[in-house]
Amino acid sequence: MDNAQAGSLEAAPARLGPFHLSAGTSRGNAATLLFGTFSTIGLVTFLSFVNPYLFHVLGIPTDQQGALSGLLVSLSEITVVLLGAGVGAWSDRVGRRPVLIAGLGIMALGFVVYPLAPSVAWLVALRLLYAVGMAAAIVMLSTSIAEYVAERSRGRWMGAVGVCNGLGVVVTATVLAKLPLVFASNGFSEVMALRLSFWVLALAVLLLAWLMRAGLRAPAQPAARARANPLRLTLRGVAIGRARPRVALGYLTAFAARSDLTVITTFLSLWIVQAGLAAGMSVSAATARAGMVFGISQAVGLLWSFGMGLVLDRLPRLAGVAIAFAAAAVGYLALGLVDDPLGGAMILAVIVAGLGEASAVVSAGTLIGQEAPAEDRGAVLGTFTLAGSSGQILLTVAGGQLFDVVGPHAPFVLMGAVNLLVFGAALAAWRRDARGRARAAVVEGA
Repeated sequence: MDNAQAGSLEAAPARLGPFHLSAGTSRGNAATLLFGTFSTIGLVTFLSFVNPYLFHVLGIPTDQQGALSGLLVSLSEITVVLLGAGVGAWSDRVGRRPVLIAGLGIMALGFVVYPLAPSVAWLVALRLLYAVGMAAAIVMLSTSIAEYVAERSRGRWMGAVGVCNGLGVVVTATVLAKLPLVFASNGFSEVMALRLSFWVLALAVLLLAWLMRAGLRAPAQPAARARANPLRLTLRGVAIGRARPRVALGYLTAFAARSDLTVITTFLSLWIVQAGLAAGMSVSAATARAGMVFGISQAVGLLWSFGMGLVLDRLPRLAGVAIAFAAAAVGYLALGLVDDPLGGAMILAVIVAGLGEASAVVSAGTLIGQEAPAEDRGAVLGTFTLAGSSGQILLTVAGGQLFDVVGPHAPFVLMGAVNLLVFGAALAAWRRDARGRARAAVVEGA
């Protein structure tokens, strides 16, 4: 009897602070995953954030930089679309950890070679190389985030993940974005300052891969799934979305929420760097200024993310999603009203946008984490990532064209409209769900 009780205690799910973890997940596993989330989002953000610096070094005309920014993001995300769901399905067979480590290794190689690009064509090719690793890392982190927590703590857990994401982006904006300025201030040329910044981060990625190898577990998968064809699992993720409206809504939230972060990272930085150069600032100083403004938006999101998780745990899930995307719509439309990106109005706008962006990201992850079936989680979350990448492809290409043709504010107006559409879909789903529960209560009462 004592041995049986001891076995039960050993098998009992662990906790990390307020978070109830899933069976088989230790506190060390969960803490390592949160650190990996914090680190990876910052590294991914850095690449897009410093593109305006690289454009300046390559001598690309300012009236072409918006379209090129959108092209680079969209081409890298096409790679994620082609690999994302398949990577998720493949990891159902071999485990999450090996795929994540391989992805981080490719990302490190990308950081080494990307600043060596001598032309736009090389820039595109090297961005695609980096994107292969990014696809593997993002899908594996998303899948593990959903698997490591018990359902009753999911909202708070996703809030904590949002905090880690926000903190990672804040570090990028306030620390990593200043690396070129630090090197330039110590006598290095603009070109070498940029290269040294990337190479420092390449070493950081390799260190992160080692830490993930030491701290993460590979979740056990059902034997029947271990031999399933990856393409079949990918198609399974699409079929589940068709059969389950809430999963389909989760895919739609990914389409908008992933684009929210990408659009503000890509075009806010470009807008401020162009304005700074026009005002006589150096490219290093303009990039640092962009990092400060961007950092404010992400710091606000960081502070709000955990609060949004608490809101989602207390409200009906669909109501929380609707509120989140309404806030995102208001934030991005506010950015679209700014005239001077170096003025005080920009600070107020990025604060509102930071609140909205964090709300959208946390609510999207919470919804899909709740609705993804355990036996198909890898395929569903891979498709979730595919939906997010699809949004980034379409919206960054469109945003880049609008940036050059209409004006720097236009990509943010576009995202405001997209978030409004998701708000409408979530609100309609919530109302249908409420009507269904009301009818069920009437039938039971009868």
